[in-house]
Amino acid sequence: MGKHFCLLLLALTTSFFANSQLAVLKMIGKNSKQNKLGYGLFGNYDIPLNEAGNKSLMIELLDIAFFPGKEIDDQGDEIARGYVSVKLGYRKIFSEESKTGFFIEPQLGYCRVIFVDSRQPESTYGDGFAAAIETGYSIEVGERGNAVLFGLKYEADMAGSEHTMQAIGFRVSYSFGWLRRNK
Repeated sequence: MGKHFCLLLLALTTSFFANSQLAVLKMIGKNSKQNKLGYGLFGNYDIPLNEAGNKSLMIELLDIAFFPGKEIDDQGDEIARGYVSVKLGYRKIFSEESKTGFFIEPQLGYCRVIFVDSRQPESTYGDGFAAAIETGYSIEVGERGNAVLFGLKYEADMAGSEHTMQAIGFRVSYSFGWLRRNK
C-alpha cells in the first residue's frame, strides 16, 4: 500500500510541473475481474476551430493505461494488462462564448493492447483500432483560452480477439493553447 501511495504522490507532483494529464481507470467487460483499479497518463494537442475555442480538433498524442493484476492462484500468479493509444477527436463545448461548460469528445485511432502473464516467459500484444468518447466539464482559466477539464471517458481497444479491452476512467487535465493569439 505504501509503495502505491508513493507512486501516486510522485505522479501528482510530476504532473503539476510537466503539465501532465492523469486518469484513474476501471477495466470493464471480458477479464475485468482479474485486474485491479488502473491508472493512466495522457497528453493531447488542442487545435481551436473557432475564435471562442469551444470547438476543437483534438490530437491525443499518447494515452497510456495500466491495470495491475489480481492473484489468480495460490502461487501469486497474476495477469497485468495495459494499452497505449493515439487518437484523433473533435471536442464540442456547449457554450456560446467561452471554453467553460459541458463538453463531449468522440475519438478514433490506433492502439496496442499488452498482456503480461507472470506464468509466461514473455508478454503478448496486439495492434488494432481504438474508439473512445469523453464527456465532462471544462473551466476556462487565464486570458489565453486555457482550461482545466474534468471528464469521464469510455475507451474500447480492439486489437484482435485475444487482445481486446474496455475501460471507463475519470480524467483530470489542463488544456493550454499554443496556437491562440493574445487577446
